[in-house]
This record gives sequence, C-alpha cells and structure tokens, in this order.
Amino acid sequence: MTYLAIHNLWQQKFRLALSVAGVALAMMLIILLNGFLRGIYVQVTAYLDNSPAQLVIAQDGVTNLLSATSILPVGTEDQVRGIPGVAQVTPIVSQFIIFDLHDEKVVAYMVGYNPELGGGPWQMKDGRFPESDNEVVLDWIMASKHGLTIGDTMAILDETFTIVGLSDGTNSWMASFFFVDKRAAERLLLAPGATSFVLLTLEPNADSTAVTERLNRRLRDVEVVPVATMRQNDLDVLVKVFAAPLQLMVSIAFAVGTAILGMVIYTATVERTREYGVLKAVGAKNRHLYGLVTQQGLVTAVLGSLLGIGLAGLAAKLIMDNSPKFLIVLEPRAILFISFSGLFMGILAALLPARLVARLDPAQVFRK
Repeated sequence: MTYLAIHNLWQQKFRLALSVAGVALAMMLIILLNGFLRGIYVQVTAYLDNSPAQLVIAQDGVTNLLSATSILPVGTEDQVRGIPGVAQVTPIVSQFIIFDLHDEKVVAYMVGYNPELGGGPWQMKDGRFPESDNEVVLDWIMASKHGLTIGDTMAILDETFTIVGLSDGTNSWMASFFFVDKRAAERLLLAPGATSFVLLTLEPNADSTAVTERLNRRLRDVEVVPVATMRQNDLDVLVKVFAAPLQLMVSIAFAVGTAILGMVIYTATVERTREYGVLKAVGAKNRHLYGLVTQQGLVTAVLGSLLGIGLAGLAAKLIMDNSPKFLIVLEPRAILFISFSGLFMGILAALLPARLVARLDPAQVFRK
C-alpha cells in the first residue's frame, strides 16, 4: 500500500509539488510565528534572566520590573544589608525614557546602577562600562540604527553623555536598554538618592522563604517579589497583547495548509475512483484503503514539513540579519512539536477522501 500511495502521488508531479509547497509555507509561517513569540519572551525577561538575583524589592503594590514605576523609601538598601541569607544587595534606578536622536523620538529603558555592586550590562559587544556619571552604554542595535559609535555624544533629558560602550543582548522589539551610573540616573529623574528596585542575591544555602519573611518584618511599604514571579508578571502584562493575535495567525496557517493538502488529496482520490473500486472488488478492505489515502497525506505532510523547517531557518536568518531588533528563537523541541502538527495536518487532510473511498460500490464504479 505504501508503494501504491507514493506511486499515485508521483503520477501528478505538479500537483504533488503544489501540495508540498502549501504545507511547507504553512509550516514555515507556524515556525516563524512561534519563534518570534519565543523571541519576545526572551527579550522581555532578558534583564532578570541575566541577573544572579533571586529576590527583588519594589515599591508597595509593584510586582513588575518593566511595566511599572517604582520608588523605594530612602535607605531601603541599607536596611537590607546584614539580613541573614542575603549575599549581595544591588540597588538600581530604572525608568522608560523618551529622547531625541536625529529628530526621531526614541523610547529606551534606562538602568542606573553602581558599577561596584552590579546591575549593569551583562554582555558587552564593544567598549567599556561607565566610569563617571556623564558616560553611557547603549545597546549596539540602537546605536547602529542611529549611526552612533563609541566616543560620540548624545543628549538624554537635556544632559550630554559620552558613549563609552555598546552592549549586546539588551535590545527588544519594544525598547532597548541603556546603562548609566546610578548618580546620573538620579540626576536625570530629579530624584537624589532614589532607588527603583533592589536586587537581592542570596547565599548558596539560604532559604528564600525565610529571607523573605525577615525582609517583610524589617521593611515597610515595599513588595518582596521572587525573580521568577516578577519575570512572569512582566510577560503577562507585556506579551499577552501580542500572544493572542500570533496564536490566531498560527491557527489560520494550520487551517490553510490542511485545506490545500485536503483539496489536492481529494482531487487525486476522485480521479482514481475506478482504481479504488478495482481494489475493493478484488478484496481490499476499507482499512487498507483508509491506510492508502492516509499514507498519501502523511508522505506529502512529511515532505512539506521538512521543506518548511528549512525555509523557516533561512527566513529567520534573513529577518534577523536585516532587522536585528527582531529576535526569532527556533527551539528544536518546539520545531519537533510543530512537525508533529504537520503530520496531524496530513491525517486531517485525508479524512474526507478516505470517507469517499470507503463508500465506493465496485459495481457502480464499473457501470460508469
């Protein structure tokens, strides 16, 4: 039956190519959309993912990093030092900033940090970290887009900063990160001594729950949030708006691929009605014919899936080379799962033709 299925497909090479191309394009779109959504996840949580902290102290009622403004009571970081289980205290000032670059409004996320305590860029592409409060590290993609290089100056909220470094992995579809000394961030926000968040790195054997209880007993008007929770909260707020449309587009791509494959297999089955009638007349059972039609769908789906995976990898590379701000993450596990959905596409596409074959009456076929 497998040989017959392949033979039937090969009889109409153009139709086979059309069905394989339809499945391949649908699979490519599904893989790319899934990779784009995964890339958004990575970009939104990049700062916390690259921080060694396990707990974050934020303003009372604030449980997000990127999607909320937080100002802690003065001296919060000093109160935290010395609490059993806390190994490192890292205060930062963070805020979305809009500034002008070459007559264009640019939204970026400012992180003011103390170089001695950490909290700055986790990966440098070129240059060095800020050493004074009039120096800045920009994301290299943002710098490249606006023709900025190390040594150039730029205005941030009416103050002039010298670019001394370019960071990597600090860009997102929404806004790029830039890093300055914490004193500079305080000055820019007109808030001397301000701290937005305090990142806490715990000792290796420390109990996170016990440390949280100690912090809550000592501090007032703050939230002590596990990094995992804050990361998820940022995803829930910033990504859910885009997740639903992308998932809808994935469903549409799956439906279109199934419809194309189904039409092709149905047409091929109708054209060979007489041949199927002969098979039933000589004793072929319905399950054999079901298997024959299903194998045609699966063979086409496998070929289309393999081609779609290759096209998705090529398209992802081209997109990121031409627009680096878009991150497309193609995970092997996700691709494998999507490949199984391609096989499911082939099975669904074979259902209607299989029903047609099962209802064939050999006597009526021979009378035509």
